[in-house]
Amino acid sequence: MSDRKRQLQDDIATARGEVLGLVSGLSREQFDRPTANAGWSVKDTLAHLSSIEGRLRSMWQHALDGQAWPAADSSVDAYNDRCVAERRSWTPEAIVAELEQGGRETESFLDRLAMDDFDRQWNHPTRGTVTIQALAEIVPRHLRTHCQELQTALGS
Repeated sequence: MSDRKRQLQDDIATARGEVLGLVSGLSREQFDRPTANAGWSVKDTLAHLSSIEGRLRSMWQHALDGQAWPAADSSVDAYNDRCVAERRSWTPEAIVAELEQGGRETESFLDRLAMDDFDRQWNHPTRGTVTIQALAEIVPRHLRTHCQELQTALGS
């Protein structure tokens, strides 16, 4: 495995570990605290993190297959709203389990990529032309951005 792939996988795992470590052992009241994202609690933000990676992996697959992203699914905000709303009835433990499973799926997906695949270009619906590597690099940044928001909401 190349250093570039391993470094990306390690960065994603570290960022995910930061989120999981932060939410480990939180009380129900702490999961209900509001965050900087209007209308979202700590639990909602965690639900967003547990669901959004599936969308990113789907984008990676579209890029590999040379397919355009479906125009009807171009609104990430609508996707986020739908996924967070679906998970409001879930327990925090179920959301954490989904985040952990998503991490395993992301690692497995990246394991299957050839190094040439990381340089494959794709037309992202809002970002324009990007590589699969650039799409994958969203994951650790995104996890860390929301982790900081969670830390603020929790007073950590």
